[in-house]
Amino acid sequence: MPDEDGSTLLVDAVYQKPSRWNVYQEETYKLSKRIRGITSLCFVLWKKVHIKGFYFQKMSKAFEQNHAGECDRIYGDSYRKAGSCVEGIGNNVSLVFDNMDFGGTGASKLTVYGRSPIDKNTLHIQFEGAKGESRQLVEFAYAEGYEERTFTLEPVKGPQKVMFIFLQGSNFDFGWFRFS
Repeated sequence: MPDEDGSTLLVDAVYQKPSRWNVYQEETYKLSKRIRGITSLCFVLWKKVHIKGFYFQKMSKAFEQNHAGECDRIYGDSYRKAGSCVEGIGNNVSLVFDNMDFGGTGASKLTVYGRSPIDKNTLHIQFEGAKGESRQLVEFAYAEGYEERTFTLEPVKGPQKVMFIFLQGSNFDFGWFRFS
């Protein structure tokens, strides 16, 4: 509900279709942020309307900006969630992202937004799909503050489970990532 603690305005829009008796007319709006899971929605309207229904378009998670803190599962020896980030990632930590569909075209680049207080952090990216499992490595060099870095990958296609694996000696703060 508007003005309640924790509520967020997702869209401020005007429906401008001309009125047609007993005809529902579809309109599309882009929300200001992605919503996940079971969520309450509130529509605030200034005139009487009849809403037949609404639906959400499923986003292709593989090509969206994915925050590390929004992973499907996280486990390991040392890490802490800090809002949408995962910080202090150390020994044997894995962040799992399910249902990443790279389609037939696939992805060959990975952009990571992170911070590394040590000379280099090796990120092991494991892909699990119908054709088996593969692993690729990228090295994120020292960064005093959060920085965006893009890495080239061997092309990845189709539906995959993606795991970011950090081994012994890691010390990484992970903001988000995006495949392209």
